[in-house]
Amino acid sequence: MTKYFVFRNQSNGEQKNVPGSREEMACEIAKVVSQDALPKDYYIAFAQENKQTVNETLREMATCTVEIDDEREKIWINEAQALWYKFDNLEDQIGMANTAIYFAANDLGEALEQSEHFNDIEYLGPKTVERTFEYMDSSGLSQFADQLSEIFEVEFFHNTYLES
Repeated sequence: MTKYFVFRNQSNGEQKNVPGSREEMACEIAKVVSQDALPKDYYIAFAQENKQTVNETLREMATCTVEIDDEREKIWINEAQALWYKFDNLEDQIGMANTAIYFAANDLGEALEQSEHFNDIEYLGPKTVERTFEYMDSSGLSQFADQLSEIFEVEFFHNTYLES
């Protein structure tokens, strides 16, 4: 099993993970688990070195670590990656539906307010739309990210250095 140290990529796009590599996989897993909408090359990963001093330095600067071995790689490739895309798509669809319904309700509300004869009609207003989507149950993404974190033993570090 190899531990991968995942860093915020500060190379202005000069350094990238090799497509299909375990380093790229570690970065994708870190993005999913963090549940942040980050660009593709936001992270860069490196396999753990054997020297203790290097590890301590990496641990202080790394965003997180991700454990990958042959079995976990198969889990990512055969199940998790495709599920992530579907969860991400569902989240996008919920967001677009929320926006579309909100603007349609707002547009109708403005038209009713300007109407002389129909301004007393009760309708699904923008506030109701907001509340409806607030109460909409989770798409399952959080639970998926938690399970992914367990499987790949993802460990995030709190580094004030990286937050600046």
